[in-house]
Amino acid sequence: MSTQAALEQDFKSEVVKTLTELHDWSVDNPVETESIVLGLTIFAWYAMPDILRGSGTRFVAKSALLGGIGAYYKHVGYTAEDVKEAGAQLQYSWKKNFGDLPVAAQVGIGVGAVAAALKVNSLVERYILHRGERRKRAGKKMPHIRQGLALGAVAGGVTYFALKNQ
Repeated sequence: MSTQAALEQDFKSEVVKTLTELHDWSVDNPVETESIVLGLTIFAWYAMPDILRGSGTRFVAKSALLGGIGAYYKHVGYTAEDVKEAGAQLQYSWKKNFGDLPVAAQVGIGVGAVAAALKVNSLVERYILHRGERRKRAGKKMPHIRQGLALGAVAGGVTYFALKNQ
């Protein structure tokens, strides 16, 4: 075996060892892991305009981030029972609050809530992007990365404290 091949083999075994240790730690520390995963995902999401210039490239990268989050939650092991339980809780809450209303009113409330949530999300996303762009035009270095760090830290911290206090 050549020196190059031996180095590559050592590197691969070290990477596998490190990833295995990281996986074991993440299984032993689920709250910390979820906080880190969400914080880093939020950071990457909002820092992306400083790193990837084209909107098409950002679309692909953000799609990959969403796929990664989906894979993480699949790995964490939420079961069909967990999803059914959450659905039952939502259904109970809905019936408790809106069950006396006619079906048409309930549909209207549901559609209106979804439309409002999408509009608010769109406005907030747009504000954050344009805020970074304004800061860039004002000469600030890495404005999207800076706000991504702040938003990622907040998301990770809120997640940690919310899950830790359950």
